[in-house]
Amino acid sequence: MRLIFSSDFYTLDKSVQEQIYQEFYLLVYPMIYFILRDHAAVEDIIQESFLRAVRKAPLLTEIDKYESWVKKLTRNVTLNHLRKHKRNRDELEAELKLCIKEAAPTSEYLVPLDQEVELKLMREAIITYINQLSPSYRQIIAMKWIHNLSYKDMANELGVTEGVVRQRLFRARDVIKQRLFEEWGSGG
Repeated sequence: MRLIFSSDFYTLDKSVQEQIYQEFYLLVYPMIYFILRDHAAVEDIIQESFLRAVRKAPLLTEIDKYESWVKKLTRNVTLNHLRKHKRNRDELEAELKLCIKEAAPTSEYLVPLDQEVELKLMREAIITYINQLSPSYRQIIAMKWIHNLSYKDMANELGVTEGVVRQRLFRARDVIKQRLFEEWGSGG
């Protein structure tokens, strides 16, 4: 895929161009699909991202960081798509709900019924708060809570520093904590 960084990409053999596109596709498809859950929209975003990458790649100075650059470019195109279309992301919300339910203690059946109900209501409130976060905060929460990625892996995926990842994760958690405190008080 490093051939994408040559300024003469369009002069490459068609089979080489197709191979580069397939490598690009396989690299970014999972990330975009996780965010959108819409195959047709994912295809459009991959094409748009690929064209931007072909145009901007010759300007990249650190070719050894091409993979994180491609992912960051594609993530930005995806977030722009979300902002423009403000499409309903029920599938992502369902995924986060499932994740939080799976993260619940396995011994829930041992707690009294009133505590179980309160835990369920609190989980639903957390899901609501997550759904109200900005797309970038939702993404960082999903990367940590669903995919259990390390700060380093998240930073590489997003093309930012670990400090930025920690800051975004802290801010996203802080928003959720503040909302929980407002609604549930200090005792839960």
